[in-house]
Amino acid sequence: MKDYRILKFLDKISWIFEKSGINYKQMRMILQLKLVMDGRRTATVMMRNKNDMEPQNNFRSTLLVYGFMGLFNIIFVFTPMPLFLKMNFIFGVLIFMVLTTMISDFSSVLLDIRDKNILLPRPVDPRSLNMAKLIHIVIYLSSIAAVIAGPALIFGSVKYGPVFFLLFLFELILICSFIIFFTSILYFAILTVFDGEKLKDMINYVQIVLTIFIAVFYQFVGRIFDSVNLKGATPSLWSGFLPSSWFSAPFSVFVEHNRDRFYLTVSLVGVVIPILAVVIYIKYIVPRFEKSLQKLNENSENKKGASFFKRKLIDLEAALVCADKNEKTFFRFTLNMLSKERKLKLRIYPNAALGIVMPFIMIIGFVTSGKSMKGFFSLIQGGKYYLFLYFTSFMLASLVSMLYFSEKYQGAWVYRVLPIQDPSVILKGALKAFVIKYIFPVFFIASVIFTCIYGLKIVPDLILIFINTIFLAIYFSKVTSKGLPFYKDFKVTQDGNMIGWMLLSMLISGGFAGLHILMLKIAFGVVLNIVISLVLTAILWRICMKTTWNDISYAK
Repeated sequence: MKDYRILKFLDKISWIFEKSGINYKQMRMILQLKLVMDGRRTATVMMRNKNDMEPQNNFRSTLLVYGFMGLFNIIFVFTPMPLFLKMNFIFGVLIFMVLTTMISDFSSVLLDIRDKNILLPRPVDPRSLNMAKLIHIVIYLSSIAAVIAGPALIFGSVKYGPVFFLLFLFELILICSFIIFFTSILYFAILTVFDGEKLKDMINYVQIVLTIFIAVFYQFVGRIFDSVNLKGATPSLWSGFLPSSWFSAPFSVFVEHNRDRFYLTVSLVGVVIPILAVVIYIKYIVPRFEKSLQKLNENSENKKGASFFKRKLIDLEAALVCADKNEKTFFRFTLNMLSKERKLKLRIYPNAALGIVMPFIMIIGFVTSGKSMKGFFSLIQGGKYYLFLYFTSFMLASLVSMLYFSEKYQGAWVYRVLPIQDPSVILKGALKAFVIKYIFPVFFIASVIFTCIYGLKIVPDLILIFINTIFLAIYFSKVTSKGLPFYKDFKVTQDGNMIGWMLLSMLISGGFAGLHILMLKIAFGVVLNIVISLVLTAILWRICMKTTWNDISYAK
């Protein structure tokens, strides 16, 4: 078994664990197994194609992607502004990326109880197992944080000297500790209230809220520009409540030698809170948290079948959007799968929620600078900012690619034995169900908000954007997979052309937005555009849904 460098480093400080009452040999063995297994796990940010049979380190490939993202932080290092602002942006990006990774890739590790079920019945010390899990998460989050922050660390150290370097490394440790504590305490709060199946659903909802929170928080980091002037004036008091400010203020104190009370206080907060969080986490949260995780083994009472009203509603929807009997069957089947697949919902829900808030985040970024709340709404109502719904359109349409994934992908063999000559009815029913289940409700919510702002006059515009969304959804369903719904494991991803397809679809979405803007300048232009988009969508539907069994791929 591979002996990792981090394990050799831990060997040198093994006495710390042993004095804490931890069986270091057991902890090391468990951690080594976790690191080996991680070579087989694929990160969300960069999944590999399972058809690639050469053994490669997926995590190193993932780090390359994060490293490329980190290159953009170099811009802030050389931007002429106070260090407090520079580091707020750098740490804002860092916290955003690491916390997103914690939610998308490591929540499953944090909440995993399979190792406890296997090891604890044997003579394994629970504290050793818990410490191995904690170190495992810290190793990878620290690696990701170091790679993202690496370019800024190197160039910042060249510009500001060794004090910057040492301070930056110290802050990275505090940031990772704070992120682990933040997510753990939140899940612990959920675990103490809910149990069994209900808990698993709540975890999905919490991750949606976290995703939205991270996106909104990232925007608040940008608002610091409005609260401090570039000549170095003290920021507003509210900016001291942002975690990115806690970790940025020490650079003003120790590198720029700014002894303002604000920076001293916020610097102290940035040290005390993470350290206190780690102590509380290890002493009080971990033991209770791990016990609470056993609730994930509990099964709630068998759920009753869908209510009479719900069944009738599904039948009505099927009758309205499906013409063929078999198509209606797969419409119902897809709705059922989308409702029960917890892992699938975990991938879809956060992005769907972001689809609602993204237009408003973009609007805030464009119009809030120096504006009062009243001036903000007046400026919005006087513009065409509802066109930012094209961001929602693109995000929702891209979710269609998830229609082909399932935890129960092994059951896809059933497609081969069905007495159906035309597989297009499967694709049609599934795509229509996805639109009804996710695309339409999310788009409707965002549209209602914009309608409240602009009034009913924008309804034709909303109809046009929705039709263009359906066009993009059909496009995505065709180019992202040649298989049938739910036939892929989550570890398998689309082929290497996916990034190209995404870029092309962004261009198409931008083209739709550009045409929409042009048509707004013509009398009845939006109505004419609706007709054009309907025709194009109908043509694309006919082309993409012409599928035979020879066109279907069963590759896993």
